[in-house]
Amino acid sequence: MASLTGNKVTPYDVAQWSVANGGLCEGSGSYHSLIPNGGRHYGLTVTSIGRDGKKLVEALQEGKLVIAIMSKGHFTNSGHFIVLRGVTEDGKLLVADPASVKRSNKEWDLRIVTGEASRKVGSAGGPFWVLSP
Repeated sequence: MASLTGNKVTPYDVAQWSVANGGLCEGSGSYHSLIPNGGRHYGLTVTSIGRDGKKLVEALQEGKLVIAIMSKGHFTNSGHFIVLRGVTEDGKLLVADPASVKRSNKEWDLRIVTGEASRKVGSAGGPFWVLSP
């Protein structure tokens, strides 16, 4: 949120907002609805792009951030939100993984990210959401 709005928003702030507004999934982390609802709360435009890899790459090339909900694979053993923060000239994805500096410093193949993205997205959209100011 802070990267896109320029406002000081800490993980603690977002966690407090999430708990107060139904984003906490007790024992499992956060509901998927946290992304669109939280983004809008902080003044961002949030667009679900489903599993569309082309739209994902286009958004990153335009300098937008993409939130991804990942399922079991390279990023998690269950479910985990990551930020897709860019794309290299040769089409590799750059991530910001709050659980791993190592994964954040690696370039990722689009097929890995789209292949491991959650298939259980429900009414909140996803597994990819484009965030823009």
